[in-house]
Amino acid sequence: MEIEYTFLQSWAAVALACIATLIWRLMGIVFYNKISENGLLIKWVNSIAYSMVSAVMMMILIYPTGVLATTLTEHRVLGLIIGLSVMLIFKNLAAAISISLISFGIIVTYF
Repeated sequence: MEIEYTFLQSWAAVALACIATLIWRLMGIVFYNKISENGLLIKWVNSIAYSMVSAVMMMILIYPTGVLATTLTEHRVLGLIIGLSVMLIFKNLAAAISISLISFGIIVTYF
């Protein structure tokens, strides 16, 4: 399913995303000293943030666009598994991203 947006709609989406981000940042500044680092509210905010990142990652993985859409889902999933494994073993984000991208490139090229 491909949706086409007008020039104005595209800029409206960017503006709304900026406003949404700005609101959360302003709330962080205002409530900085009033919220406990180990409190339930911070745990809730963290869980929402992680779930949003996971949702975007899954959308890219399952419903890719552009050049990524020409690759097999199995190749993308295998690259993700390799990256997550490296992250869990070595606890190094840069290494996990690098190895995941390199392994994905090798998988797509040779298999």
